[in-house]
Amino acid sequence: MSVTTEARSTVRILLRWAPTFAAFPVGGLAAQLVVGPVTTVGAAAVGGLVTGAAIGVAQWWALRPTRPSGGWALRPTRSSGGWALRPTGLSAARWVLASALGLAAALALATAVAGPPATLGALLAQGAACGFGLGAAQAGVLFGRLGARALLWPVLLACAWALGWAVTAAVGVRIEDGWTVFGSTGALVVTALTAVLPLALRRAASRGR
Repeated sequence: MSVTTEARSTVRILLRWAPTFAAFPVGGLAAQLVVGPVTTVGAAAVGGLVTGAAIGVAQWWALRPTRPSGGWALRPTRSSGGWALRPTGLSAARWVLASALGLAAALALATAVAGPPATLGALLAQGAACGFGLGAAQAGVLFGRLGARALLWPVLLACAWALGWAVTAAVGVRIEDGWTVFGSTGALVVTALTAVLPLALRRAASRGR
């Protein structure tokens, strides 16, 4: 792949990833409409499920294959030593389900342990916990594509989600409103930081993982 072609491919990948930021405020608003402010473990679980599903759908859309082949390619098989036609993209069902369950479990656990955050520090801690939980669930799906590098994803999301909440709090969103996720300003920051994922998947696919 030439430098020009690779640069164009990188730009296309980043442009597809950029709109996923909208899933955060949309998912947060949907959760508010379904369960209201997150003040109980049950509300946290359901709200996290709704928000996680919204994020998962948007991210899968950005990560899905766009080639005419539908994202299928010949891959070597470990059992027979031959070749087989296998999908190159992430499974939509697995990605969305992992995102929904990961955020639901993390938010519910954080609420059960510490209750609704009442201070900025508590909010950042909850954000880090939710990012880590979401990332850990998604890493299980990513492992087949990225190998051990997928284990870095939960760490990155923990830091990114804490920063996302810090940015959202800085622009005046009230902590006591009980949102499941940060708003659009924090989402823009998190989306920029996590753009390494589609690039890593592209690189892994080009190397034939």
